[in-house]
Amino acid sequence: MKNIKLDLPFFPIEQPGGTFYYTKIPGKHIKDRLIIRNRSKYEDGVQRDLNKSRTHEISEYLSLADAVIPTPLVISVNLKNIKELDSNTITLHTDEDGIFGEIIDGQHRYEGLKKSKNFEESDIPICIFAELSLEDKADIFSTINSTQVKVPKSYIYDLFDYTEENTPIKFCHEVCKTLNYDSSGPLFRRIKMLGKKLNDEETLSQAAFIDALLPLITKNIKEDTARARNRDNLENDSEVPLRHLYISNNITAFSKITTNFLRATRNASGANWENYVLRSIGIKVFARLLGHMAPEGFKNNSLTIDFFFNRLSKIEDIILSCSTKSGTNKGVEDKTVETLITALSHNPPLNNS
Repeated sequence: MKNIKLDLPFFPIEQPGGTFYYTKIPGKHIKDRLIIRNRSKYEDGVQRDLNKSRTHEISEYLSLADAVIPTPLVISVNLKNIKELDSNTITLHTDEDGIFGEIIDGQHRYEGLKKSKNFEESDIPICIFAELSLEDKADIFSTINSTQVKVPKSYIYDLFDYTEENTPIKFCHEVCKTLNYDSSGPLFRRIKMLGKKLNDEETLSQAAFIDALLPLITKNIKEDTARARNRDNLENDSEVPLRHLYISNNITAFSKITTNFLRATRNASGANWENYVLRSIGIKVFARLLGHMAPEGFKNNSLTIDFFFNRLSKIEDIILSCSTKSGTNKGVEDKTVETLITALSHNPPLNNS
């Protein structure tokens, strides 16, 4: 690999543990010129094994037109390969193998960047440490990765309140707010907005409710988000029952249909409204049931409370038997949905109401 030299703008950071440098490097200059040492492959490695799913997620995000990645890659370089030219510029050389340095933090960002469409044209923020010992590398990696606090999913979803585009999460967030603040509705103040419980009545997290609604409007959240942000047209899909309401941004109609369904569910579920439906797995199960029932309602031009209750009341014993005793994983969710749909098929409506 050809050796290269870069003159880079920088500013030094002086801290008790030593000096390091912040700079930016065009993506085309660092592609395949940073090494990742995983502990499973190298005796002196500090990195975890690469999570391909995480890398793919980052790559998809960075391919968006408005993607940004402000967090720097943290790298260690050999002292002989870096030199301060003056107070504003450093020179960075590759070694004999054409490598600038080793990634200490940011391997998934780096691999995601390499696979994204806009990598080579982007400036990549870099934090450079010179001549780190193996102990120092391990200490920096463990400190960065052990002190991070995961942001609650409900809080992240709530930030979509600031989004102008009609993304799937934005749409479902608006529905979530509508139902939570509808004083006459079945979910009035039952949702923990921002994931925080403000009163004893709030049993359903904002994240769980939005996660339950999303499959009713999209098969691919990231693709639809990109299309919404790029102002591209969204295509309808007959397999996604309420998608046309999302495409037209008809939050009112979507909220009304969901409210009618949940009112009917509350009337048909008895004690299981509190014990099961208003739980993370329960709301996902019944949202999927709504998706199953909606096409018939649209066909008959009837998605009223009576329409839903007419059908749900016939399988009341099955609804009352739903529980979390067998667990709350995806397999249990799928089996419960299948049981409910099968029961509905064995109890068809007597008329078109």
